[in-house]
Amino acid sequence: MPRTDRRVLLNTGALAGSSLWRIGLSFVLQVVIASRLGPQGLGQYVTALAYLNVSQVLSELGLPRLLVRDLAQAPHHRGRAFRQALAMQLLAGVLVWLGLAGLTGLLPYSPETRQVLLVAAASLPLFAITSSAETVFQAAERMELVMGVEMTTNALIVGASLGVLVLGGSVVHLAGVLVGTQAISALLCLVLLAHTGLLGSADTPEARTSTSPRWRRLLREAQPFYYLTLANVLLHRTDILLLSVLAGDRTTGIYSAAYLVVRVFLVLTQTFWQALYPTLSRLRHQRPEQYIRLARLAVRYGVMGLLPGAALLTAVALPLMALLFPQVTPAAGAPVLRTLAWAAPLFFLASGATTLLLVEHRARASLAVALVHLAGMALLLPALIPVFGPVGAAVGVVAAIGASAGVGLYLLRQAQAPVRGPQRLPWLLFAALSTGGLVAFGVQQMDPGSLLWIPLAGGGGLLYLTFLWSTGLLSVDDWALFRRALQG
Repeated sequence: MPRTDRRVLLNTGALAGSSLWRIGLSFVLQVVIASRLGPQGLGQYVTALAYLNVSQVLSELGLPRLLVRDLAQAPHHRGRAFRQALAMQLLAGVLVWLGLAGLTGLLPYSPETRQVLLVAAASLPLFAITSSAETVFQAAERMELVMGVEMTTNALIVGASLGVLVLGGSVVHLAGVLVGTQAISALLCLVLLAHTGLLGSADTPEARTSTSPRWRRLLREAQPFYYLTLANVLLHRTDILLLSVLAGDRTTGIYSAAYLVVRVFLVLTQTFWQALYPTLSRLRHQRPEQYIRLARLAVRYGVMGLLPGAALLTAVALPLMALLFPQVTPAAGAPVLRTLAWAAPLFFLASGATTLLLVEHRARASLAVALVHLAGMALLLPALIPVFGPVGAAVGVVAAIGASAGVGLYLLRQAQAPVRGPQRLPWLLFAALSTGGLVAFGVQQMDPGSLLWIPLAGGGGLLYLTFLWSTGLLSVDDWALFRRALQG
């Protein structure tokens, strides 16, 4: 049995590596889509991805989070839980696919966009296999298996999609690629389950005497997780869904280009808390003092890293958009990026509060955090998008995330969870804003086509670290403290 610190670092590294790989490949693919098919093609593609992500969560029925928590403490249930989850999610996938087919006929989309949505949704029954298998991998704290599946699948998606684009294919053909690669992902998961033996044997004493809950009871227990997971995916997709309906494919493409940059930080934030979730759940019951220490350090280091990232993105928004998306009107995308950049540190706090409330068995409170975020977007975006376009969408998203972060920290305190908000936040904010301001001033003095802003941004990051070191906000003792928090 590996030590806790090694397992956590392996899990975090595996999920972070998988996420970075996915983000990098997706980034390259969407840049090429914008170049080949223009902002309208990019808008259609990201709209299809948004509907697909929401549909995947609908078909999962909330089972993965529930089973990861429970199977981490009762591994002898893995085999039966996998079979139950697979059967339920397969049926749900088919039903959601049919429901999406009916929905597309009611929305004001073009025939091509409707076709893209229907083809992409054909991957849902295949996704049920991947989802059920990865639930077992995560419950066993074998995140490297998740990494292997995700990295292989995403490499195939990007490789096949680039081939389709080179051959002159459309967005409909790109949707077909998603179906084919999902089939390969499902097959790979089944092979890994058989090879690793994580489902256990039905002949063991624990398996013979264990009883798994009936499907109705399982659905009832999964309800809070279902609503929470659905709310979480809507948090990241409501803006795209509303933009596609209210503003059209082109405006959606402009917003998506800026969002793609910020998405790097948002996905890493989710990955960070996802990797810590099973370990925090275990330490909460086995070693409470290490749980408290690890949770506090996680909050501190996350905020310490994301604040300067937001400040530097704000400073270099225009030249960065001009470099990455020259076909998507950089002058229109830069204000969107400057606004969305500040969603990253706020989302880290909201996501952390959601995770810690789940660890504390406060699933309904965790759901409330997500619902505040979702309600904020539902109220703000329809009012802001028609007037301010993609910038209005960005303002509404950041405001909604900020509200959910505040509610999350409040609910943690009400639950008497032994986790505080980020310490010495004013100093960290001062350092980040000062660094960002200096970099922004330097960028304004440069020629529009100059790439000197890249080393300038790197120098700003070093300046931020120097400030933290000189003021004692960062020291060599932090690493030793982090290792002690994980050891077990």
